[in-house]
Amino acid sequence: MRSLARKASVRKARAKAELQFRSEEVAANWRNWKDRLGEVSEFYSPSLVEAQVSPHWRAGVRYADAIISALGAAALEDVQLPPSKFEGFLRECAAIVAARTYAAKLQPYDSLPLRKVEYAVANFHQLVRAAVAIETARLGLEAWRRYNETIEGDTASETMETAAPSANIANSARNVDEPPQSDPDVRAPDREARLQAFLAANDTSIAAVSETALVHKPDMQRWRRGELSADSVMSRRIESVLAGKTPLKADPENRAPAA
Repeated sequence: MRSLARKASVRKARAKAELQFRSEEVAANWRNWKDRLGEVSEFYSPSLVEAQVSPHWRAGVRYADAIISALGAAALEDVQLPPSKFEGFLRECAAIVAARTYAAKLQPYDSLPLRKVEYAVANFHQLVRAAVAIETARLGLEAWRRYNETIEGDTASETMETAAPSANIANSARNVDEPPQSDPDVRAPDREARLQAFLAANDTSIAAVSETALVHKPDMQRWRRGELSADSVMSRRIESVLAGKTPLKADPENRAPAA
């Protein structure tokens, strides 16, 4: 509550509530309210009715209502509490503001003995809670609405995460010889790595691979740079050699010269 009280929206609501309360306080003669209403023995009973509520209590209820509503709205936007805890915060906020309002603004006009102050605070709190009931219910509803939207978003994310492994399995089930379908900057390193691994494993040369794949040297270089698409005829021939599907011819660089 201390951090929320420093927010501009709460300070503005408090200043407006202070102005309203003090205006009524100056205009009214609250110290003599009992003379006008008479002594009401049921004043401290839980079943308070409007006729039994003193004018300064009514002003205090309006004051507390404005502050509690401002604190609730600020908490909804900034604190991000789970809905159940947010509703608990609203109840606690109403109790604290009601107690502080009574002690600071109303108790001097009641002039009650200490043994009755506790009952007065409890009854004032009851009036405050009744006054803010509609607004706190609205804030609570909004908190639950936002929570449901978050849960729906989390559910959608979990569905996508669950589907991702299936997609990975499907990708893994592809022919391992299928070259990556991406841009040249991604294709080239992958192709070159597989080519060099093939050359080392078979103790052969790039010329042998080109000759076996029936690909001219310039086209072989284009394939290595990733410039040939994976769907081209020449790419498929080269991939077939690297996959061992097309038998490798003898390395022309190691052939014995003709007699």
